[in-house]
This record gives sequence, structure tokens and C-alpha cells, in this order.
Amino acid sequence: MRHINIHLRFILLAAAATLATVFAGCSSQKPESVAEEFLSAYFAAEYEEAAEYCTTELGRDLLDALEQAKALDESIRTNIQKYTKNYRPQIIKTSEPAKKDSVIVNYVVLASGPDSCSIPQQIKESRVHVVKTEQGWKVSALK
Repeated sequence: MRHINIHLRFILLAAAATLATVFAGCSSQKPESVAEEFLSAYFAAEYEEAAEYCTTELGRDLLDALEQAKALDESIRTNIQKYTKNYRPQIIKTSEPAKKDSVIVNYVVLASGPDSCSIPQQIKESRVHVVKTEQGWKVSALK
């Protein structure tokens, strides 16, 4: 019986350590990683996933825009998805303004052709503003 209690305690301690590691990994996510995950989902037109990386306000705006997009004619939505599926964001620079809880992440949008041999062309340079919240780093604005 004592052997079972020791074994059970070991399992509980191991589970607690694993959970602590998982939560520590999530909370220590860097602002650049959050921006990269957000941009990947955003340019893949996976707006519900992209909203998870946003502040509450920006996430709500993004989901409202998604609802409006769903009202578009199916052929228009298909053309938009066909056109944007070859877009790929690439982070080029990160800078910290005077506030320590805020980061600006500059990125370029690269567009590749329909074949895998084409060289991606830079079509736009933009930035996202990432802020530290109680839930960790979140995208607060697209510029």
C-alpha cells in the first residue's frame, strides 16, 4: 500500500511539473513569435485563429470583419482566397518604443507565383504593434 502511495505521489508531482513547464512556455512567448503566428494565420485567411493572438478589441474587430466577409458572394470570397493564398509575411525588424511593454514588428508581404519556381516578390511593408497584457503578448494594431 505504501508503495502505491509513493508511486501516486510521484505521478502527481510529474504531472504538476509538466503543467508548470507548459504554462511557463506559453507565458514566456516572445512578441516576435506572437506577431509571426498572428501574421501567418491572418494571411492564410484563418481569422478566428488570428484573433486568438490579438487584444480583445482587435480580435473583436477582426471577427466582425470576418462576419462581413461571409456576407460577400461566394465567387468573390473564392477569388480573394485564390489571390491571397500565395502571400507570405516575413518579419524584417523589431523595435521597442519607450515603453517596455510594447513592441513594433515590421514585416514585408511576399507574393509568390502559382509555380514553386517563381521568386517571391515583395508587395508591401507594414508593421504590427504588440503589447504585453495579463494574458501575455498580444497584437493590438495593424499599421
